[in-house]
Amino acid sequence: MAAQWRRLMIGGAAIAAVTIGLYSLVGPRPGSDQATDTTADPEPGLTLRDVTLEQPDDDGLLLWRVKGDEVTYSTDQQVAFITRPDGDLFQDGEVIYRVVADKGEVQENGSVIVLRGNIVATGVKNGSVLRGSEMEWRPQDDMLIMRDQITGTHPQLRAAADEARVFNRENRMELQGNVVASTVVADPQTESWLKLQAKELTWFWEDERIESAEPLRVEQFKQNAITDVVVGQRGSLNLAEQLVALRGQVAMQMLELPLNMTSEALDWQVDEEQVAVNQPLTLVHPENKIRVTARQGQMNLAEQQIVLSQDVVAVGETNQTRMTSDRLNWNVDTQTVVAEGRVNYRQVDPAINLNGSRAVGRLDDQTVVVDGGRVVTEIVPN
Repeated sequence: MAAQWRRLMIGGAAIAAVTIGLYSLVGPRPGSDQATDTTADPEPGLTLRDVTLEQPDDDGLLLWRVKGDEVTYSTDQQVAFITRPDGDLFQDGEVIYRVVADKGEVQENGSVIVLRGNIVATGVKNGSVLRGSEMEWRPQDDMLIMRDQITGTHPQLRAAADEARVFNRENRMELQGNVVASTVVADPQTESWLKLQAKELTWFWEDERIESAEPLRVEQFKQNAITDVVVGQRGSLNLAEQLVALRGQVAMQMLELPLNMTSEALDWQVDEEQVAVNQPLTLVHPENKIRVTARQGQMNLAEQQIVLSQDVVAVGETNQTRMTSDRLNWNVDTQTVVAEGRVNYRQVDPAINLNGSRAVGRLDDQTVVVDGGRVVTEIVPN
């Protein structure tokens, strides 16, 4: 057995000796000439009560310190079992987490401590509180692992997952498996907030940034009702700037407008209610059956204004109308469109083909006026 593990054992026994009288484990009795080896291993199956165990690194800095109602050593003396552990986890000699649990184990010569049942780990510096059913602390790897029914709270975020891995030096937490995270606001009834769902999320709490290399779903809530939903194959959320950036097969549902958008990339300024799409996009108004495509676009969700540019094509499916232009300003509320630059408008019944530099009107009821520059009107006979 490694000397470091023996020191761990004797440290616990020494603190317990005053309570249960096991003086033979820690040194000679007062007034006795007989000495006891202070590095002797604890007896197999030995149980100590009201014990504090601690583990230093090679430089003497504590890695962890745990108190327990009872500590029992395994028959092979490789594991110490702790009842009602309550302790501190250290980094560079400073406490970074305070932990409590129902049970605990010290393993691998003190390099690993495992807690089980009703675990609460409170971050002293980062302000997080993690709860779960199983925890590992691996100080040499700077890794705290929480498993089984994980929930966490922080001034920035609330989250639930199957597993959480915390790397304190890098100010990073990896959430894995059925991850659901929500941004924190003072009053959810009056302030909008976001809900994120993914197979995994990485949260950099100092940078106030969340990233996912897996498919990500983001929902916005106002007065606790969903107003917008966006999904993508990967994405990020800048909590400080309230910027959602999604990439790969992006789809957005704007439920209040209502409007659906698809593209390969999207940047959503949530607080400002602005959406920028710098990739080819398709917009669909399901109620009025209008479909618009373009190479890029800007959406002002608050004012329901959409500006599209480059190879804009707007189609009214109900009346079989089609308009192409260089730029299009679409007021979703009034369903009015203003098209500019190389405008072409066509409809089937009655058959009309109009060309001009500008057009104003509505595609859903075929009230479009084309003007500016040279206007060519082509009427196709039946």
